[in-house]
Amino acid sequence: MNFISIEDRKYHNSEIFVTTDWLEENYLKEDIIVLDLDAKDQYEESHIPGALNVGDNYYKKSLENRIYVQDKSQIEDTFSKLGINNNTTVVGYDRSSALYSFRLAWVMMFYGHKNIKVLDGGFPKWIYENRQIEKGNLQSKIIGDFKATDPHDEIFADRSLLLKILNNKDENSYQILDVRSEDERNGINKRGGRRGGYIPKSIHKEWVNFNTDSEVPMLKSSEEILDITKKIGLNANLPTITYCQGGIRAAHVFWALKLSGFKDIKNYDASWREWGNDYDCPIVDLG
Repeated sequence: MNFISIEDRKYHNSEIFVTTDWLEENYLKEDIIVLDLDAKDQYEESHIPGALNVGDNYYKKSLENRIYVQDKSQIEDTFSKLGINNNTTVVGYDRSSALYSFRLAWVMMFYGHKNIKVLDGGFPKWIYENRQIEKGNLQSKIIGDFKATDPHDEIFADRSLLLKILNNKDENSYQILDVRSEDERNGINKRGGRRGGYIPKSIHKEWVNFNTDSEVPMLKSSEEILDITKKIGLNANLPTITYCQGGIRAAHVFWALKLSGFKDIKNYDASWREWGNDYDCPIVDLG
């Protein structure tokens, strides 16, 4: 399989990515922490040497009520327990087309950590290249002292902002992008919620379309992503809000757009889990 290099994909500020070659050379360094972002059983079966498993890869306030991202004190505790300090370079990888890696990157950006990296091609590329793996469950031997900044609200959208946008007669004030599946948008799959449907005025493109359809899925090139967004009517110069069920897939597309030159993007973190269960929020229900 021929992989297109990060450089040839022409991203805007591609520094968020590291290659498998780079990680193999650097993962043992003391100032680097590698995080396996998939389920614990997958991690224990095989992972990159030295990688730690995060457990909750949504970073929500509770496992029972997975709506809102952890607050400042919670996120400091979460990352400190993984041995992370403010000068730590954190590398995230997964087996899910960078879904959880981009979620981690968004959360860390939201709380001001700049040294966050995503392994290009994730664990599937590491395995494809027959690189070393290990089994079992590692625990961090140190407790870090991670200090979060105040939230960077410029990349965050909430219900009140969406309601203001929908009440704004200027329909071009924001673009809203629904990245869920067709069945979710059409109300066939409510994901356990009260209502199915979608946020009015939203454009739809499922998140998987921003990845290559290959044995080792990779984020598509900037040119390919811009071609997708142009065809569905998105303007890279207008502010854009992404949403899904709980801000996870929306975080993935947040980065796809950001890396392709979109200037102003926000992730509606609570997404349909909040909106679809709040009868004060308008929806389009095709059911």
